[in-house]
Amino acid sequence: MMGDEQWQVITGDCLDVMRTLAAGSVDAVITDPPYCSGGLTETQRKSAKFQGLRTQTIKNGQEWLVSDAMTTNGYLYLMRGVANEAKRVLCDGGSLLVFCDWRMYPQLAGALESAGLRLQNLIVWDKGNAGLGRGFRPQHELIAHLVHGTGKYHSKRGTNVYGTRRVGAVDREHPTQKPADLLRELIEVVAAPDGAVLDPFMGSGTTGVACIQTGRRFIGIEIDEGYADIARARIAKAAEQARQEPLPL
Repeated sequence: MMGDEQWQVITGDCLDVMRTLAAGSVDAVITDPPYCSGGLTETQRKSAKFQGLRTQTIKNGQEWLVSDAMTTNGYLYLMRGVANEAKRVLCDGGSLLVFCDWRMYPQLAGALESAGLRLQNLIVWDKGNAGLGRGFRPQHELIAHLVHGTGKYHSKRGTNVYGTRRVGAVDREHPTQKPADLLRELIEVVAAPDGAVLDPFMGSGTTGVACIQTGRRFIGIEIDEGYADIARARIAKAAEQARQEPLPL
């Protein structure tokens, strides 16, 4: 663990760590879990596509990160557990935002709702250009939005479509890294300026960077020590920059 009063990064299993957090302690849970590619069985899983990522990325040992480590049932079991803990740690009116693939949204939405959260919206992230593949190539990802009780919002700029370009390969420190611009937009809607955000699948820490840049507190959980270290370095750098460049009034 490392950080200061504004942020902390914890290496460990997300469910184990979430159970240690105080009830009602965060404004929002925003996360990008490993995508399951839609296979109900092991055979279907192995024949599923890798979400449009390049073959070399897959060969570099990133199978877990590109989604094919679990069957659909295993993924839904995990995510319902995450939703149960999210409901407990969210304050009244808090939001759960989960990045997901179009193949998994119908099953994922029901699993998250079954934890007692209310499905509020479906947000579309338009990446600006199409990915790999044939025919109707993918240009967007989805974000399931659920709330604990009646949702509380902190910006009037919220929309359910965001056009933000994906992170370029040169700048990417994680195979599925999301742009900080997008995370800042989401955070400003669902977390109060002095509120806290939890990311249980933190990856390289972009949610934490965006929290620092918008004046929110951050708790990140990541099971891979290597990515946790990258996240610590990125968030610490953002915190230092924020101290040198105070937020505008």
